[in-house]
Amino acid sequence: MQITQHLRLPIFRRKAIPISPRLYLAAGLVALFVAVPLVYVLIRAVGAEPEDWRRLLQTRIWKLLGNTLLLVLAVTSGALLTGVSMAWLTERTDLPARKVFRWMLAMPLAIPAYIGGIVHLALLRPRGGYIPQALEAIFGQPVFTPSPLGFWGAAFILTIFTYPYVYLLSGAAFRSLHASLEEAARTFGRSPLQTIFQVTLPALRPGLTAGALLVALDILAEYGTVALLRYETFSSAIFVQLAGRYDRSSASVLSGILVVLAIIILWGELRLQGRARFTQLESNWRPAPLHNLGKWRVPAFFLVIGIVSASLLVPVLVLLVWSVQALLDPQTLATVFRTGSQGFGSYVWNSLWSSLLAAFVAVLLSLPVALLAVRYPTRLSKFLSRFCQVGYALPGVVIALSLVLLVNRGLPFLYATPFVVVIAYVLRHMPQAVRASESALNQLSPSLEEAARTLGRTSLQTLFQVTLPLILPGLLAGGSLVFLTSLKELPATLLLRPAGFDTLAVRVWQWATDGFYIQAAPAALMLLLASALPLFFLLRREQIFK
Repeated sequence: MQITQHLRLPIFRRKAIPISPRLYLAAGLVALFVAVPLVYVLIRAVGAEPEDWRRLLQTRIWKLLGNTLLLVLAVTSGALLTGVSMAWLTERTDLPARKVFRWMLAMPLAIPAYIGGIVHLALLRPRGGYIPQALEAIFGQPVFTPSPLGFWGAAFILTIFTYPYVYLLSGAAFRSLHASLEEAARTFGRSPLQTIFQVTLPALRPGLTAGALLVALDILAEYGTVALLRYETFSSAIFVQLAGRYDRSSASVLSGILVVLAIIILWGELRLQGRARFTQLESNWRPAPLHNLGKWRVPAFFLVIGIVSASLLVPVLVLLVWSVQALLDPQTLATVFRTGSQGFGSYVWNSLWSSLLAAFVAVLLSLPVALLAVRYPTRLSKFLSRFCQVGYALPGVVIALSLVLLVNRGLPFLYATPFVVVIAYVLRHMPQAVRASESALNQLSPSLEEAARTLGRTSLQTLFQVTLPLILPGLLAGGSLVFLTSLKELPATLLLRPAGFDTLAVRVWQWATDGFYIQAAPAALMLLLASALPLFFLLRREQIFK
């Protein structure tokens, strides 16, 4: 039907519009902005003293490499298993209350993993944890409880707070999958289990690899959770070298290795993805029928309840209880709302304006790169687009190190200003803006822009009067994602913030690491609320609440 309609349209010979040199220049400057910190860290790592390399190779690097890779493998596998299973249960089965669970399983994305780690550590720590104390009071003797410290604790905490990356992507794929794929497999004699592994999961591969990549790079960049739970990785070791020992040479060596490791993961994802595309050719799309869980309905329901409780309900409930306790105690309340020369309002304001500015700048810088890549797809434009997304491979501690070194040498007027923190947010999270801008432009027909040019509009007039108004929802989605992730950014903020510039994330971290969980709770709860607003917008846009 669609083919017939297309054949009836008159065919016009499109006049090729030359690429604007200003567009190439703008995209090139953005790529240069992204490249400088990356190249500078690698140069500093290669140029480090041989003695530093020898000492680190003998004492630190191999252990850090093993710890980091083991954690990445464990959390990525756990997030894939949890995310795909939760998506399948809520999208493809008759699970009770599955529409409610659909958004509850996505909401942990608003909770920074280090805040989840703080809550679970307070509940389960071997000495003084709420749960061990309660069990000892009930049974009259110490009762064994799993410790949240070390590798297994870090792997569990990070898994339950990163699985939403996989859950959202695989859930969207399940909703769009054509019923005929599974029906054809069943017709050819495949069992339900064989159909899932031989047909359904291969069709979900693009979304699964993208989600696994996000989780893996997120674990490489994670500092707060691993530091809190006493599991040493590259990120935590770099932070100690910078903030504790002021050894920039060793930090550069470790950062260079971490960047290479992240680039290898990116390259592996590209090779794994290859040129594979999964396209549904039939226009009469219909959803696959729901699977009847039968006797597994109740166990599946409690499994989902367990995941939702650990990742959302328990952290929010504990933070609410602590916040009420803080509000009812005048001394604690005074500490929360006035620490030194700063008040609670300044933490909120610093978090909001820095994250909003970072989101605006990231979206603004993403536009020339996205326009060049989508409207003029050449090898150079695609390379610039890929390169501007290298922020996925730059953990916050690495960006902080590069900016510390660069600002001290080349831009001293920015030293000890909050704008260095904003630059770090933009470098770290601009890939999200680039992908959102490209996605929005891909959905906009070029014929609309060509019509404006035919009517005498210049390229800039076309951009401001036609393109931007039409892709604005996509740009807002990208900006919301940058805002959300910037609010939660911890290591770069800790290392780069000037004296007197505290954000909600910083105050939560400082109070919690000192053991003042009740003081940290109101700031943590405010951070969750601020993160929930852009996440709610993104989920509505993705029709999670439908």
